[in-house]
Amino acid sequence: MELLLFHPKVAFRDCEHCLDFVYNEETGQTRVTSRGECCKRLPTVPAPCRTSKGCPKGTPENQNVLSEKNMRAYQHWKECKAIGQFPDDPTVRRNAVIIQELTDIAAEQRQFQVMSAMMGGR
Repeated sequence: MELLLFHPKVAFRDCEHCLDFVYNEETGQTRVTSRGECCKRLPTVPAPCRTSKGCPKGTPENQNVLSEKNMRAYQHWKECKAIGQFPDDPTVRRNAVIIQELTDIAAEQRQFQVMSAMMGGR
């Protein structure tokens, strides 16, 4: 969940593609050439996962991603949240509490980051 909430620009990025092509880390999109093609990664420009800073998603060999089951639970929560209706089911309730707590924490941290940036990082 942390990857989806705090690093959505890399959460769904294909790691193998990222090894071969350069991404704009601000937008999350691949950089393109003047001909509209994806910009190939040069051997001297390592992918973020191959640097000391690393990538929040991990490496292609060891990705920090939700399991298929947890991804389905998250998608279900988003659908229920969007329409304001959750099934009366103990598993759904338990998952909803966990996911809501994580999204609340993420929202608070984003708000704190914005406020810190507005105050000049004080």
